[in-house]
Amino acid sequence: MAELPEIHKFRRQMDAELSGKRIQHLHLLQEKCLNIPPEEFQRRCHGTKIAGVQNKGKWFVIKLENHENMLLSLGMGGDLLYLNESTTDAKYQIKLDFDDGTCFTIRFWWFGRFLLVSDDALPTEANTCSIAIDPFDEGFTYEYFRRLFTGKRTQIKPFLLDQKNISGIGNMYMHDILFTARLHPQTTISDISEQQFTQLYHSILDTLRRSEAKGAFSYEKDIYGNPGEFTIDDFLVGYKENGSCSLCGHAIEQIKTGSTTSYICPVCQRL
Repeated sequence: MAELPEIHKFRRQMDAELSGKRIQHLHLLQEKCLNIPPEEFQRRCHGTKIAGVQNKGKWFVIKLENHENMLLSLGMGGDLLYLNESTTDAKYQIKLDFDDGTCFTIRFWWFGRFLLVSDDALPTEANTCSIAIDPFDEGFTYEYFRRLFTGKRTQIKPFLLDQKNISGIGNMYMHDILFTARLHPQTTISDISEQQFTQLYHSILDTLRRSEAKGAFSYEKDIYGNPGEFTIDDFLVGYKENGSCSLCGHAIEQIKTGSTTSYICPVCQRL
């Protein structure tokens, strides 16, 4: 599932390639991922230009010049592909044909959504209105980050995974974030020291930037079909059960933390 490094890469590429394109036709082959009938979706988008592409957390916001917005969530994963010519060979549930002969296809792996929401309705759109800013946002300062935890007593991992608190972080990068901050995923927020909060803030930024610098995770291909260069080998503890901790040499363990799995060093991340 794409997380912030992957989402930002897709967003930059989509904004560069799709902005200014005029929509000639929409192929909407999976109606259950839509919020309105396909005929209405097509009518409201036909002939308009894409004004730009933004993201809100893990959602893409494809802004149209006619004050509509196509909201795209990959759900549990998906393939985005930009092609220099329209084709029927690519596998997709959604395809945007442009009047210059190029096209953009979307193939969901599981639980994807493709919505059309007007500018007026966007601020109250249920799927996106409560999503917090992400760590790559310029407003994600340490002061902003620290205020999020005021009065909180829940465990640190589920708090960080909640997109209403911080958006864009999923379970994939969480293992290394908490390891670098020397925090057990079940640590209660009220037990975290000021120094640990500082470490956690920098760990979030450093972990995500480290993946971004390598073109994001290799399992996720970009819109040109090229994989990223951040691989399993680049994780510090994530997905390395029984491997050796790079700091103390102890065996990395896989544990169950609520509904998620966590990889930790039990020596460096004591509860």
